[in-house]
Amino acid sequence: MKKVLVSLVTIVTLLTGVTLAEAAKNNDNFTVRFRENTLVVASTQMEEARIYSLQGKLLQKEKGKFIEFPLERGTYRLYAKVNGETVSRRIELR
Repeated sequence: MKKVLVSLVTIVTLLTGVTLAEAAKNNDNFTVRFRENTLVVASTQMEEARIYSLQGKLLQKEKGKFIEFPLERGTYRLYAKVNGETVSRRIELR
């Protein structure tokens, strides 16, 4: 009985640790905003951000936690490396 109880406690502890690790990797603090004709990308966990044309041409690549991309009208793809994961957004400026 004691072994079963210890095993259950161990399993619950491991599952809780995995859940907390996933919550720590959450990218909720990643923000994308427009200011006039500038795309502002910010995150405390961001390593780099890249902006591509819809045809796949790399337009600009920057490193840091706060990045500004001057854009003209059109549609773009934004890729940002946040918390070790790549986050993708479609950007449309009208």
